[in-house]
Amino acid sequence: MSADDDDAADRAFEQRVRADLRRGVDELPPDVRAKLDRIVDRALSPPRRPPMIRFALPAGAVAVLAGLIVAQPWRQPEAPLAATDDFALLTEGDNLDLLEQMEFYQWLDRHPDELDAQVAPESAQRS
Repeated sequence: MSADDDDAADRAFEQRVRADLRRGVDELPPDVRAKLDRIVDRALSPPRRPPMIRFALPAGAVAVLAGLIVAQPWRQPEAPLAATDDFALLTEGDNLDLLEQMEFYQWLDRHPDELDAQVAPESAQRS
């Protein structure tokens, strides 16, 4: 049995079941059918939220936002540790040669690939 035969059998079964259900609904008394229609309508309608929740969520969000805005100026700023460490590194007596070669390090910062390009041919020549 192929997949097409299975699909055709499934469709035939689905059509028979739908026809049976429609016949069953059509045979119901009108009052029962009206009650079922109301139940289905109520089940498919979007849920109603209580008015308190509808207003409490936005009000809570505004309160949290206001609290964050008010608390922001009281937060202690963090000291830039990296800048103080760099300054200490440059001002130590042993590292004064770094200060003398500052232009080289600035150039190296602007052209990081140049050093790699210079080192690669030299290492190729050694091998």
